[in-house]
Amino acid sequence: MLNRLFSAVVILLCGLSSVSATPIHLVDQQGREVVLEKPASRIVTTFTPANLFALSLGLEDQLVGIGGSTKHSPFINRILGERDPLVIGSRSAGTSLETIVALKPDLVLVFGKKDGYRLADRLTSLGIASLVIQPESFKDSEVVLSLLAKATGTEDKAAKIAAENQRLAEIIQTGLKGLTDDQRLRAYYANSSDLYRTASEQMFQHQLMAVAGLKNVATGVPGFYPKVNAEQLLLWQPQLLVRESNDSTKVDEQLKKSLMTQIAELPQIKIPKGSFWDMPSPMAMAGALYLAANAYPEQFKNIDLDAEMAHYYQVAFGDACLSPLQETSQCL
Repeated sequence: MLNRLFSAVVILLCGLSSVSATPIHLVDQQGREVVLEKPASRIVTTFTPANLFALSLGLEDQLVGIGGSTKHSPFINRILGERDPLVIGSRSAGTSLETIVALKPDLVLVFGKKDGYRLADRLTSLGIASLVIQPESFKDSEVVLSLLAKATGTEDKAAKIAAENQRLAEIIQTGLKGLTDDQRLRAYYANSSDLYRTASEQMFQHQLMAVAGLKNVATGVPGFYPKVNAEQLLLWQPQLLVRESNDSTKVDEQLKKSLMTQIAELPQIKIPKGSFWDMPSPMAMAGALYLAANAYPEQFKNIDLDAEMAHYYQVAFGDACLSPLQETSQCL
């Protein structure tokens, strides 16, 4: 009897082991098939949005290497706490393959451009799994979140973030309901370092404004942060200025020029510094709500924007104080 019971337990445990060891089959955003033997536990991210997606899923303990310029971000540092993942470089300065390999990761997130493709192929040749991700729209971001969640066994957390993003999207849609096309404001998006560099419709910032109910006056201008001249900016007759925020004072100086008096007098919405709302990220929908509520205050007068943001960041990141709108005194 005891022998039969022991044999049954062994069979059961073997069955459970077999289930837990089921390989994870993934298809990344380059169409590459990637197979993981188990959920990734040693992760390297090579650029800023990848860092944000990983941290939103609560993978800070699994993050052994980090890329991009977010290492010194208050937002990133608050989440990381005492953790200190190794900096492996950035897209602009270059990524160190040797450093990545030395970390012995079981998953590397690389950017979906030429250099990223080469890095992914090189890692594959070395037996290191990598996912090429290219979050360039709200839809792409949903795909990235789902892909990374499947790779790391964090589907439950991804579902909560997706639900929060849907909740914010519904708040935006409800607020904008009833606005006619003529009532939607014509907006000009100003790059943080140059008033005359704007967002084309090929860029995520264009989509961010569209979701917020704003008409991008630079629609039709091609390129990445295309350069426009003062005459063109005036001819567009924008009704609103959307500004990226950093430590640069150049845009303020440009707006003081006599030719820009008309533009300088426009209402301005500054995207909070360090919010990452101006790029594809897990919290970009929060940025869209921020733009919409500030552009159309009457339509959103019944919304407590600070409270909505705090709730979002509490659910998505476990800390309401990560919201860029939270007062410092409330979060000491």
